[in-house]
Amino acid sequence: MLTNPVNNKKIRRPVVWCLVFSFLLISCSDIKKDPLPVSIQWQNNRAVSMTIPRELLQGVAKDSVEQLLHIQLENTNTPVLGEYIITDEAVVFRPLVAFTRGLNYEVWFSGKLLNKVVIPSGSTHDAPKIVAVYPTSDTVPLNLLKIYIVFSKPMQEGQSLNNITVIKNQRDTVPSVFLDLELWNNERTIHTLWLDPGRIKRDLQPNKTMGAPLQQGESYQVIIKQDWRDVEGVSLASEYQRDFVVGLRDSLSPDAESWTIHTPKAGGHERLKIDLHESLDYVLLKNTVRVVDKTGKVINGVIETAAEETILYFTPSGEWSPGDYTLEIESRLEDLAGNNLNRLFDKDLTRQSKKATKEIYKRSFRVQ
Repeated sequence: MLTNPVNNKKIRRPVVWCLVFSFLLISCSDIKKDPLPVSIQWQNNRAVSMTIPRELLQGVAKDSVEQLLHIQLENTNTPVLGEYIITDEAVVFRPLVAFTRGLNYEVWFSGKLLNKVVIPSGSTHDAPKIVAVYPTSDTVPLNLLKIYIVFSKPMQEGQSLNNITVIKNQRDTVPSVFLDLELWNNERTIHTLWLDPGRIKRDLQPNKTMGAPLQQGESYQVIIKQDWRDVEGVSLASEYQRDFVVGLRDSLSPDAESWTIHTPKAGGHERLKIDLHESLDYVLLKNTVRVVDKTGKVINGVIETAAEETILYFTPSGEWSPGDYTLEIESRLEDLAGNNLNRLFDKDLTRQSKKATKEIYKRSFRVQ
């Protein structure tokens, strides 16, 4: 019996396709899906947490994960501190401080490197800047007590001493000028640097053994490195340098009675100008001086400083009404050496002051 080739071809084709389909089905069943990658979660432009899928952790029980898993900066052995939230699907790690932009992190589990995670750098357009450094005077007293750094954005804490260098006469690095103390305003945009009071006060042992932080007649450069990062992990737009020369010791308290008040005219928003006759503490000027009317009501307005903090301006929110006003100054207002209205910072304890002290000093003026 002869076989028809054409018929045989038609009959065998479905068999061939069944075999191919069966082969593909078996092959696909053997393909394993890649585990989900480690991912970063963002909030308000900050890298606030990291998610590690449980399938990467080799089926280890929940109560063992935290002992075996840790996150660290690349090429370091110091784990990043934070909180682990463990579920059936994943482990979420929330660092105490948001992950830093521009840095690489490693995920280690049971002594093995699981993954490397890159936190991308922020845009240079959004980089924080240093708005000002106070005092702005080119000459500061020998017993200068504080320096304020004003930033354009909230900054990370714990970075100041690593990112600030003091150089004397553009040649020698000066160690231990500032206290290891983190002081910020609530917004974390103004950082206060304290020169070591123990070295400023002449009757204390640090002053006797190490001398004052600054020396009269010498020039200094305070250099703020670009590495300082804001709360989003973005570095400063550029390095910053502040130069000044050290003058004489300031051993006099500010005298509010000597201030010259330039009164504005009634019916407008003209600024009240006060000539302080010396440079005073920038932050305290903005927080210890107020204007009240004849009923004792505080006048709302904006306080600004000028001319190396020797001029104070007050601009009222509304128009000046004709009448009597009082300028109230809290006694805690200080000059650059920390001398306030009542006492000297470097006070001789063997001498008793005969000066009458007040909580509030008052100066009257009239608007016509």
